[in-house]
Amino acid sequence: MFSSKYPFLDTSNDLTPINDMQVVTPNDGADLPNGPCRALIFTGSGTVKLTTPLGTTVTLTISSSWFGVTYIRAQRIWATGTTIAAGNIVACY
Repeated sequence: MFSSKYPFLDTSNDLTPINDMQVVTPNDGADLPNGPCRALIFTGSGTVKLTTPLGTTVTLTISSSWFGVTYIRAQRIWATGTTIAAGNIVACY
């Protein structure tokens, strides 16, 4: 449900703007604290190991061509397998 004062809080529609962002701290034992994100922003190169909301775990190689908003839903960003420096991954909600 969304507010009539701010109609973009309806995150069920992928075309609505991003409402919030949080710098990600990779963690092998915990999912993202605000739940699955709608997108990720990468500002550094390296690898990122992530698990999707459906439970698929993949490791991606991120280069500068990925910088900016990347529409990947992630539930967990793993410390093991992620080489992108701290502060260079942002979860978008």
